[in-house]
Formats: sequence, structure tokens, C-alpha cells
Amino acid sequence: MAVQPSLNASKHENRLAFFLSLIAGMRMFVALALIIAPYILRDLPFFTAPPFFFTNTVAGVVLVALTAWFASGDVRRFRNLAVITDMALWLGAASYLTMLISPAGAGWQIELLLMVGTYSTLALIVAYLLWKAAPESPSWSDWVSEKATTTWERIGQVVYGAFGIISFIAVAGSLIGAFIPSNPLADLWAQPVFVAGSALKIGTLGILSLAVALKIRQRLKLMTLVILGHAGSWVVITILAIFGYWRFGDYTLTIGSMTVGVSEIMFGAWLLDVVIIAVFGFIQNRINASVVDHVNFFAPFHFRVLEALIETLIEGSNEEGKSFERVEPYQCALNTDVYLSSFHSNRLFLAKLALMGTEYMPLMWFKQPMTWLRPEARHDFINRRFKQEILEPPARYRFLDRIFRGGNALVLRARGPITPATLDATMNFSDLLEGIMRFDMQMTYLGYYGDDRTWEKDEEGNGIGYVPFSKRPKSFKVVPRRPHPPLEVTLPEDIARQGVDVIHDADVVIIGSGAAGAMMAERLLERGRSVLMLERGIYSHPDTFNENEIDMVSRLYSDGALQISQSLRFTILQGSAVGGTTVVNNAVCFDTPEHVVDTWNARNDKPVIDKEKYYESQKAVRERMSIGRIKTGTRTPIDDLLNHGDTKINAGVQRYFENHPELGEYKYDIVEANITDCLGCGYCNIGCKYGRKISMLDEVLPKAQADYGADRFRILSEAEVIHLGTSNGKVNEIVVNIRGKRKLVIKDPKTVVVSAGAVASSWLLMRSGIGKNLPVGKGLCFNMGSPLYGWFGEPINAYEGLQIAHYLDIKGKDGFVYETWFNPPLAQALTMPGWLDTHFKNMQRYNEMVAVGVLVGTESNAYIDRALLINGPDVVYKPSKRDLDRLLEAFQILGGVLFEAGAKEVFAATRKYHSYTPVNGNAYAQMAAPNDLAHLADLVHSDDDLLLGTGHPQGGNAIGSRPDGTGASVVDEHFKVYGYDNLYVCDASVHPTATTVNPQLTVMTLAHYAAQFIE
Repeated sequence: MAVQPSLNASKHENRLAFFLSLIAGMRMFVALALIIAPYILRDLPFFTAPPFFFTNTVAGVVLVALTAWFASGDVRRFRNLAVITDMALWLGAASYLTMLISPAGAGWQIELLLMVGTYSTLALIVAYLLWKAAPESPSWSDWVSEKATTTWERIGQVVYGAFGIISFIAVAGSLIGAFIPSNPLADLWAQPVFVAGSALKIGTLGILSLAVALKIRQRLKLMTLVILGHAGSWVVITILAIFGYWRFGDYTLTIGSMTVGVSEIMFGAWLLDVVIIAVFGFIQNRINASVVDHVNFFAPFHFRVLEALIETLIEGSNEEGKSFERVEPYQCALNTDVYLSSFHSNRLFLAKLALMGTEYMPLMWFKQPMTWLRPEARHDFINRRFKQEILEPPARYRFLDRIFRGGNALVLRARGPITPATLDATMNFSDLLEGIMRFDMQMTYLGYYGDDRTWEKDEEGNGIGYVPFSKRPKSFKVVPRRPHPPLEVTLPEDIARQGVDVIHDADVVIIGSGAAGAMMAERLLERGRSVLMLERGIYSHPDTFNENEIDMVSRLYSDGALQISQSLRFTILQGSAVGGTTVVNNAVCFDTPEHVVDTWNARNDKPVIDKEKYYESQKAVRERMSIGRIKTGTRTPIDDLLNHGDTKINAGVQRYFENHPELGEYKYDIVEANITDCLGCGYCNIGCKYGRKISMLDEVLPKAQADYGADRFRILSEAEVIHLGTSNGKVNEIVVNIRGKRKLVIKDPKTVVVSAGAVASSWLLMRSGIGKNLPVGKGLCFNMGSPLYGWFGEPINAYEGLQIAHYLDIKGKDGFVYETWFNPPLAQALTMPGWLDTHFKNMQRYNEMVAVGVLVGTESNAYIDRALLINGPDVVYKPSKRDLDRLLEAFQILGGVLFEAGAKEVFAATRKYHSYTPVNGNAYAQMAAPNDLAHLADLVHSDDDLLLGTGHPQGGNAIGSRPDGTGASVVDEHFKVYGYDNLYVCDASVHPTATTVNPQLTVMTLAHYAAQFIE
């Protein structure tokens, strides 16, 4: 758990750590000098010695430096390593003393005596400091499994025990050889300084190996030092091989009739190191895997890094130092592993890369890897390097930024021409640090706040105060609504069992099963067409939905909600399941603003959307989807049904606009949605188990299949289309990846409709080489959002009721809208402002908070590009100044609303954490005073400074009247891709500009409207 103040390192421990670090630094300098000196001081006889002893001596110097350095990272947790360092120093003193009194020591007494004195002094100081730093229990330790000793551990004990014994035999042999008068190999002992140095290296490896063998599970980390010891030897031999062994004299070794020279001897030593490194590395890997066999996604290495990170990132205690944390770090890490192993995504490896980067990032500052640092040092490092220096980058960061951006530019130029805007949107060094930590925080919060042990609030205020719907008191019956028979979906195992590799009889193939695809399918089925629907996500019947956020997010979201922009700053959430995003959205519906349709038409030399027919389709969709204002039904009264935070916001809105008449007219009302008889469970974003949300999964798909038959309406799940083959302007082949394992080919489909969503549709066309001269993947836009929180100091329980319940639209402020908003714990933790202890504190006030989201319709300046590291799409996006200015303006108004509602503190998800409090309880004065919410403008200068995200990506395949010139488009007014006879696109990707309001109704309307043109 997190570090308690009383358990911080003592002054004696700090002195021990400092001295061990000093030893490490000095010895690394000596090692470097030893490698260079022979070639500079060419005539000095001191270096005339067998290269084997010399390289071993240098490797020994490095090995003792490493043991001291790693031990200094946490002298309490790695006290045994500090003791081993002291033993190695005593061994060094004894080895040099032995050579001093041997016949071989004649002529080298001064050098040997100096070495005896040096090692003895260092050993005595370390021993004294160890004595003063009395042993204490570590403030935190890696989790050690209580399982019985595994087979691989036994093998490791035997191997390391034998290696330790053999090492000491070798030490004894090398030292005793100096006392043998008629030694036929006496020339090898001509330089006793290096003989003793070699004994030190081999003996230290022996000590480490025996220590491992005695307590193998508790000392797994020491295996790394044994491997590093041989790696150091390998490096030194390699360096000397490059510069030549001539400097050390000519030595031969005769074994029977075979005589080998220096080069052959050293190559043998080099090869032996390779073998030992490989064998010991393999054994370490197998032991780790056998001990930490609870993980499926992570390797034990990643698990240990995440465990240490969680110990640091989840930090909370009271004034007496009592920890408020409920779940042990290792249990959180196991929770996260379960989540990441539960779905397939080609982005998952980024999580492992982030952990690897986190582990070794301290090396840039000459600090131990993250898992070797003591908890306090790890906390300080993360707080400084991943927060403070990102907020206020030191001068060296500007240099690193240039290097990083230069590397990005080289990679991007190798792929094609780039623009300054493209380069500006890519990562710099600070972005990399922030991106790594964002991944780390996501993985941490997934494991911690997704665990129900963190939910209940006790009498001391420990816990976040969340009660799942199943445990809330109810005055009504909870009965799932199932108006239609279950869907018949063809699963991957069905395809395998049927032996289907090619489909020849496809009439209409619709790629995607969300708002557009499902609505399109229903309309085409009405016209007598047959439909084959391909969905990348899995099929889950609503009966299988549950309250476990980790489970539902992994099943229902694209890339398990890991989809982010190229700069790692902008999160893009999209559903990926049969039913698409409609399964996990809030079902909020707004009519398409008339000015938006006018803007789309104004881009062209003629209107591309028939407004009259379009709004007729919108009316039909409203009726079809039962869209209307949320009202009471099974659950009453309305305030219980809606987000419980809205009772505060309602009063705040009224008072704020009374005090600000200059803002003019506004509309504040309950949202309209395709929801019927809502129970207010608050699970819209993780799938409604109760069938009250009229999603494509619950309504359109099953009804269409029931009406027209499963033979005319076939649905394939986990079927990702990876290529559209074309010939003579027609799609004649569709290549489908089934669950990432087998290929399915659809030959000569009559009609193809791409409705996979803004990102996926654009990427599919791009990777298929379709529309090379069209602006495919260009002009993406978003309803960009960011939350603002208010803390009220009393239980609000905003998680109860409909998640998005009210909206606020200010006349004359067409660039943004507000929506009241709240989530179950996991999703809320991912957007909660704060860092380390402030984040934990805010989550402890979870049930006393209200959140409101601001949606800003962005400019169409984003685009899709091929990702640098994966075979998938990247969204390249940097918000414009106009978009950020609108967001800040919206925040200042919304902050005023929250204060008028009675909030004690208001805070945004900014990089620079800052909470705002009203002055003397006067919210109006606070808004006008210095250091008030206008201070947000000082905190937010660019998109770097604010948590941004969207669930509403739009654009990429804009609809228009011409394929080139000003306002160039991808699809024509009939939604047909320019240059192709049977290929259509219909989803949010055809939006030329953002709608600002939730686009779900617009997408469904476009599909209803477009169906008339599909041939």
C-alpha cells in the first residue's frame, strides 16, 4: 500500500543509501578508466596480464557497483543485497591480501596493499552503516505468492546452488594457484592484482547465486544481478576484442596436444557468458512465470511494474497516517490483467510498452529502475518527472523535444510528404512522458476502482460511497424488457463448424451494426433486399450484461476504450459490439440543427441533402425509435429517475441566469432519448441489462430479423473487414478476419455499404486503396468534451438515475452545449481531476460530487493516418484556438452554475490541478474577482493542458457534390463513393462538419434517408 510518513527512510538508512551510491559511482568510473587506460598507457607493465583475468577484474568492479547501486534504491527492502555488497567488499580485501602474501605478490606489494586497504575500509564503513540502519520491515514489498515451491523453483535452486559452489571452487583455485611453486601455468599469475580482481567477480557471483538458492522466491530479483554480472563480462570482452588483445601480452594454453591462443581463449569466455546469460535468463523467466502464474495478459515483468506503480498512484491516508486504501496493489494488478486479457486489440501492446518505459525511465536520470526504488523515492520521481517537469519543462526537455520530434519527422517523411500541421500534432518528449503515465493511470484505476471493495463508505469516510443498482433500495420491480426474440448471430465457432471459407450469394453487405448500419439494414429489408451484416465486435445478449465495469468495457468498446489520438492526449470512445455504439451510449437525441444541414449544403455548388425529405426521415426515425422526453414510468418521481445531481444543477441554472441577464435566452430541459420506462440504473455506458434503452441490439436488429427471417438477414460477429478488393469500379471481394484467426472471403457482393463509424470506415477505405484521389480520412471533426466537477460536501449520489438527464443550450452560443453527466466508479475515475493524493481524495468524495460535460463542435482539421507502431489507424488531431476558446468560455459559465448550485469547490481536469472556491460564499463575486474561474485561461494554453475526449467522432468521408476542388468529398449526394458503382458509405464519417449536439439521431436519420438511394 502507499507509504506512511512514519515509515519513511531513517537518516541512517539514507546515509547507507548515499554511501552505496557513492561506491557504485566510484567503481563505474574505475571500470571505465580500466578499459581505457591500457590503450593510452601503452608502455605501462601494470596491464601486462592475461586478458581473461583483466576482463574479469573489470566485470567484477562493475558487478560490485551494480550490487551497491541496486541496493541503494531501497536499503530496507534490499538489505540482503546491501549485505552481499559488504560481503563482496570483504571478499575483495581477502583476495588481495591472499595475493599479497603469495609468491606471486612479489614486486606488486604496494598495489596489493593499497587494494587491501581500500576494500577493507569500504567494507568496514558499509558494515557500520548497516549496523546503524537497524533492520526494519519495509514500508512496502512485492507480493510473494504462498503457493508450494514450484518445479522451476527447485530447478533454479539446484542450478544456482551448484553455480555458487562451482564459483567458490574457482575462486579457491585461482588464489591457490599463486602458491604452487612448480605451477606450469605460472605466467598466468604474473599480475596478481588482476587475479584477485577476477576472484572478486567470480566470488561475488557465487555469493549472489547461493543467496538466490537459499530463498529463491523472495530473492528473484537477485537473479537479475547474476545475469548482469555475466553481461558485464561479455561487454568488456567484446570491447577488448574490438580494440585488440595485443596490449596484454601473448598467452597460450596447451591442453594435451591442443594449443590455443589468446583470441581462442577469450572467444571461449565470451561464448560461455552468452550461454550462461541465456540459460539463467530462461530459468528466471520460467520461475517468474511459475510463481506469478495468475496473469494471462501481462508477463511477470509487467505485473511487477504495475504492482509498484499502483502502490504509488493510489495514495491516501488520514492525518494520523492510517491508510484509506482498500485493495492491495497486487490484487489491483491482477484485476487489470483480467481486463486486458479479456478482449483482442492490436493496441494492447502499448500497455506493455508503457510499463516497460515506466520501469526504465529513471535510468535517464541515473536512478534505479522503478521497481527497485523505495516507495518514497518512486513517489517523488513520478511526481517530479511525470508531473512537475511536464507542467514546467526544464531547458533540457526542449532539447529532447527537438530530438523526439526530429525522429518523428524522419519516420513520417519516410512514409510520404508531411505538413507543419502534421508535425505539430505528433508527440514530443513531454507528450511521451504524459502518454506513458496516462496509460499507467488508466491501468491503475481500472484495477482499483473496478474492485467493489473500494465502493462502500465506512464511518471514517473511507470508501467512495458507491452502491450498485442491484443493492439499492427499490419500491418497484425490476423486470427486463424483451419485446423481440433473441438475435440469431453467426459466431466464429459457427463458421468454423460449418467449414465456410467463401460466401458467394451476398446481396447487400453492410459493414457495421450500429446506428447507421442497423437502420440501413431494416430499410433495405423492407425493400426486399437480403442483408449480410459484418460486425467487428462480439455479440452479447443483454441477459449477460452485468454491473462489472471492467467486464462490460472490455466486451463492448472498441479497443477496450484504449483508442487515443496519435499524440496520446485525446481519447476517442466508440462501441464495438453487435449494435455498435448504441449499446453503450446515453441514447440522447437531438434533432439535427437546421444550420448544420445548411452548412453541409453550402459547401457545394448544389444542395446534397434534400432538407424536406431529410427531416421527414428524422420524424420517421423519432417514431420508429420511440424518441421523446424522459418521463416517469415504473420509477417515480422524476427526480429519483434522473441523475440525482440534477436537483442541484436545476437550481444553479436558474439562479445563474437570473444574475447574468446579459447571456440572454437559454433552454434547460430534460433530454430526449430513445429510452422507454427508464429504471435509472445509471448503466447506459456499460450496456442496459434491462432493455429500457432502445438500442440497435435491443430493438432494430432483432425486430428486423424476426420480421424478415434469419435467412434474409444474416449477422456475423467478430468479423473484421480488412480489405475491399475492387475491379473496374466495383467491389468484387471482401476479405474478413474472423476473430483474428481465420479468413472469410465474400465474392462478388451486389452492394456494399460501409457503416463502421468515422474512424473505422475511413481506415477501411484507406487500407483498401479506395479513393486514392479522394479526401478519404480527411476533415475529421468531433463533439469534443471535457468535464467540470463540483463538490458539495454532502451526499448527492449522482451515480443514481439516468446518467445524462438535462441539457443546457444558450441562444447565440451555437458552438457548445452542456449535459449533466455522471458515471459508475471506474469511468468516473478515468476523468477525475487530481494527481496521486489529490486524485484519491477526490475519489473519496465521489458520492458528494456533481459533474457536467461541455461539448464543443470542433473544426474539421483532424485526419486519419496509418499508425506508426501498429497496422491500424491513428487520429491526428490538435484542437484549434477557436475550439479551446469556446471550451474555456463554456467552463466559466458552467463554473458559475455549479457555484450557484451550492458547490464548495469546482475543478476541471487540467494538467495544473486547481480547485476554485467561492469568496465569502458569494458565487457572483467569485466569478468577477481575480483568481476566479477566469484563471482557467491561465491554466489552459493548449490542448496539452486539459483532459479531452469524445464519443462522437465525425467526418472523414464527407458527402458533397464533387470529388475534387474546393469542398472535395468522398461520397456523392446518393452516398455512393466517387468512382465506384456498388460501394456506399453511410455513418457519421459522411458529416462534413460536427453537429455539436449528440449525433446519434443525425446518424440514424442519414441512414433512413440514404436507404432510398442504395441500389
